[in-house]
Amino acid sequence: MLHPVMTQHQPDAVPLSRHHRSSLSRWRRTARIIHAYLVLPHAVPVLVVLGTTAAFAVLAVDGLPPRDSLVRLLLAMLGGQLAIGAVNEVVDAELDAISKPHKPIPAGYVSVRAALGLATISLLAMLWFSAGFGLPSLLLCAFGTGAGLVYDLWLKRSFFSWLPYLIALPLLPIWVWTAMAPAGFDARLLALYPLGAFAVVGVHLSQALPDTVGDRAAGIHSLSSTLGERRAIITCWLATLVTPLLAVAVAPLLVDQPQVVWLAAVAVALLVGLDVVLYTARPRLGVMACFPCVAVSTAVMGLGWVLALG
Repeated sequence: MLHPVMTQHQPDAVPLSRHHRSSLSRWRRTARIIHAYLVLPHAVPVLVVLGTTAAFAVLAVDGLPPRDSLVRLLLAMLGGQLAIGAVNEVVDAELDAISKPHKPIPAGYVSVRAALGLATISLLAMLWFSAGFGLPSLLLCAFGTGAGLVYDLWLKRSFFSWLPYLIALPLLPIWVWTAMAPAGFDARLLALYPLGAFAVVGVHLSQALPDTVGDRAAGIHSLSSTLGERRAIITCWLATLVTPLLAVAVAPLLVDQPQVVWLAAVAVALLVGLDVVLYTARPRLGVMACFPCVAVSTAVMGLGWVLALG
């Protein structure tokens, strides 16, 4: 005869009370809101710009800057970057509701009013902290931030979407030198405009690449959507590589330590080569890695040029 298997009685799992479920739900939503405000202004580009600003500050004073001055410099830059990023998200909110409903504003974690409030407070912070370095610093920082806002509001979806990048990115070391360097502005920094023009286009294309397919489908005629993803990323690589080639050619004529420029050029070639390999193996990974590779390349080349000035 078969006997039933005797088992120990297992108590049923205690269900969460309504209060606990409600508390857990509130914590999850709070965490998502905090995350939304962190990603709203495009955290990775902001961190790259802040890191580059700090590096330029070290070079400008030929050592560690005074802590108070460095903090004010970084807060001024952070204010401008937060404003540009927040306005960008507001402008894109309607399109993102269709193509990227997970983003902070379409998902309902950040309201348009809150994003504009963040942008306003950030702009005021940019003006306050940059004014502490004098009127020239204030004007330069405001001009660079203004270029970013012009991109957001008018040029982002046009063929001239690269133009604000061309204005603002080479302005960064000029602003830092004006604010921090004991000797003030160095005219040789102006060479970054013709030398960095192609790299700036590369940065713009790399940042726009992940949206290329969606932009084309939405009828947006930016530079990247006009080229298409494959041609855009190839153009991005070539544009990024032109800058080190030009810099290597003219460095012996304009800087005291051209070997520093040569080393920076090698670093740029390696970073671009890395993205080529990634894109060949896994195209989507190459597209997503393009901006970090190109942004770091441009920062390295700019820092190399400035360091080579002696």
